[in-house]
Amino acid sequence: MRTNLRLESSPFCYVYSKYKIEEINGKRYILPEEKATKKAISITEHIDDLLIETLNIGKKQFFKEPIEDFELLNYYAKYGSFGFMIDLAINKYFVLDEKVAVRDPFYINRKENVDFINTEEYLKFFLPKLNKREINSLIKKCKDVASNNKKEDYLTSFINEYLIYSEHYAEPLELVLNYARSLYKHFYLALDNKHLTMKLPFLSVNHLEHKIEDLYYNNSFGFTINYLKQAIDISYSMQMAQDVRLLKICNFCEKAFIANNPKAEYDTPQCKNKANVYKSRGKTISRNVIHTDDGISVKIPNKEIFDN
Repeated sequence: MRTNLRLESSPFCYVYSKYKIEEINGKRYILPEEKATKKAISITEHIDDLLIETLNIGKKQFFKEPIEDFELLNYYAKYGSFGFMIDLAINKYFVLDEKVAVRDPFYINRKENVDFINTEEYLKFFLPKLNKREINSLIKKCKDVASNNKKEDYLTSFINEYLIYSEHYAEPLELVLNYARSLYKHFYLALDNKHLTMKLPFLSVNHLEHKIEDLYYNNSFGFTINYLKQAIDISYSMQMAQDVRLLKICNFCEKAFIANNPKAEYDTPQCKNKANVYKSRGKTISRNVIHTDDGISVKIPNKEIFDN
């Protein structure tokens, strides 16, 4: 079956001009800097670049390579926050409820069961600089918006702006890196045809909105993306479902890339040239080795790769 599928970004997606990393309550968070300006952004315009950059952050985490703070700050300055607060909550409008049903809480414990968390506690996890009075005031504001809005499209946009697009919204670095690592790990093992033993809840895209009217006017079926993580999950799933898969891992540096030619094995001409040098010297190129300009070093994958 062939389908004309379209992805479009909600006009109510935002990025801040500058982000910082700050330790709060014993956790390192990434959040907008004070007085940073907010602007609307399309998160589907460069969706391939977004996917590749996310996978390659995960690649570094998977192989325990160093990740500098500026790399994550540059990523956020380009694309904004992931929107984990919305995505991990099973009940879509959790801010209107007493408790939040959370799947695989925070990608830290990697549990398959659902946890129920008090709404105030859940908000505090992602809005760690707000006090109890400010949290309760935010909940009331969201409830007032819900009671005054008749169209769900606007309700979603308003609540997202109060929560994941707020200047107070923060995401723990541990959560960001666990998600990126899980994404790369799934891709890495899939290419090796290894059995995937762990259920990966990020592949179940939460709260995705579709535009059914496109069936009548454009002969297509459209999805509206409301936050960054939705875009990454959808893009990854679509790439992996291609008959001719162009999403690949370079045979030399192990970075993910989208190839122009389905037979491509390297992400850059430089990697291809270096690989040819090693081959001409009779050296085996192994996926357990990192190749650098200074030589080679042994890779140490995350222990989970040996779980099987």
